Amino acid sequence: MRLRVLTAVLAARIYELRPIALYSCITAVIVGSLGPQATAAPVFFCSLVGIVMALAQSPGRYPHLDRCEQSAPLFGRELARAKALVPCVAATFAVIAYILAAMATGSPNVSLTLAISLPAVIATTLIALSATIRRGAPQALYLLLACTASVTAYALAVVARSLLAELAFCAIVAFMGLRQYGEALARYDPV
Repeated sequence: MRLRVLTAVLAARIYELRPIALYSCITAVIVGSLGPQATAAPVFFCSLVGIVMALAQSPGRYPHLDRCEQSAPLFGRELARAKALVPCVAATFAVIAYILAAMATGSPNVSLTLAISLPAVIATTLIALSATIRRGAPQALYLLLACTASVTAYALAVVARSLLAELAFCAIVAFMGLRQYGEALARYDPV
């Protein structure tokens, strides 16, 4: 993939999504400063932010960007990688904002909360991207899968007390989610 094309898609998409990303970071700061001290709140709240950011990537929402990306020298899989960076970056900023707000209020184990939250949020976001190009029951199924991945990652990290198992699960699920999204984009928009 050409780095210039990747950064151009990333910059254009982030520019269009900046109001949503800003509101999600402000909300993450508010929830982080008022939220409970447990690790479940940042995982589930920031996963929800990741799902919202992924759904904001739906085709047709920004038609001028869609037309530009269709004329760019990208294959479907490359476009999927470029478009997947945007909600992942925005969700990462939300996680960091949540963690910084929790740290400012004196929350214990902030580094552990970050280590548990970030992989779960990224995996959830990448699965939710596949819901953007589907409608009806398949879209609902991908959103349910995204929520299930978040719950499973949390259960592995907190209930099973295995951060390594959570990281392995999230890495596999994130890879499969990105791969599925790329294959779907390649199928719907073959180059």
